[in-house]
Amino acid sequence: MREIVQHAKEGHARSKLAFDMFIHVLCKAIAAMASSLSGIDVLVFTAGIGENSPGVREATCGGLGFLGINIDHEKNHSVQPNADLSAFDSRVRILKIRAQEDWAIAQECLGLTQKSASGA
Repeated sequence: MREIVQHAKEGHARSKLAFDMFIHVLCKAIAAMASSLSGIDVLVFTAGIGENSPGVREATCGGLGFLGINIDHEKNHSVQPNADLSAFDSRVRILKIRAQEDWAIAQECLGLTQKSASGA
């Protein structure tokens, strides 16, 4: 995604198209989930792209404005690992949460070793 964003900024049409298609599919999936849930309270961005691409977050939220999603552009560009990016008038909270896959894996491994040690 970093390369796509960089090339799109440099004016490469195919990179811009790839970015736009990614955002379109992402917005379509979020809108479908929101519809099946009768709305959403929080939109969470996490992991590689969600944590590190303010452009993806901004474009996604822009495409979902009809759901009451309004991102604060200044907060969106902050480097804080965990942050509330919602604008004051957003009906949906927008969070950027640092993924902690390594911690989750360590917890699962500990659980497995404890089961193994107990004979379960």
